[in-house]
Amino acid sequence: MFKSVAFAALFAATFATSSAASAAAGPITWTFAYTGFFNQAADAFVKDYRLAGSFTGMDADRDGFVRLNEITSFTLGSTNYLTCGDTGNPYYTCGMSNFSYQVGGKLEFYASTDGRDPEGMAGSGHYIHAGFGEYDYRYNPFEYTELGNVWTEQTRFQIAPMMKSGAVSPVPEPGTWAMLATGLLLVGATASRRRGQPAAR
Repeated sequence: MFKSVAFAALFAATFATSSAASAAAGPITWTFAYTGFFNQAADAFVKDYRLAGSFTGMDADRDGFVRLNEITSFTLGSTNYLTCGDTGNPYYTCGMSNFSYQVGGKLEFYASTDGRDPEGMAGSGHYIHAGFGEYDYRYNPFEYTELGNVWTEQTRFQIAPMMKSGAVSPVPEPGTWAMLATGLLLVGATASRRRGQPAAR
């Protein structure tokens, strides 16, 4: 019982630390990369193909997630999908319709570009749906083609906050320290209690 409570307290303290750190520090830039995709054109898994980018934001409401309305940039390659639609060209669209990052966990997003002729008869585009695929497509009145790189169980994900030179890591709030101390005390009490029990025969 004590062990379960102790681990629960430690988990809560760790979660609160990461969320509080994100909010207390102000905007943070995270870099991320996915490596290894199934390439449809080659009909093979390409272990070295890499899709990398970065985003800047913060967990403003401290719910453990950074969401679309909490980021100020999202870049893949040379494209910032939060600002790329500001071209004034009515036949070109670019942007994001979904974004969510669980601090310390999963990243989800959908970003796309699309260009077409004034009649809307022909065009081409590119879109990335994290966890599913990165696709290039073309269309005209006679055909639609689409090829891309598909996520698999072998696709590796990496993400980390990018600290500026000389930056100081955010300091957790007093409440976070209190939860962490409580968890450590419970772990200590559990260990002490176990040492005092006779060995099972």
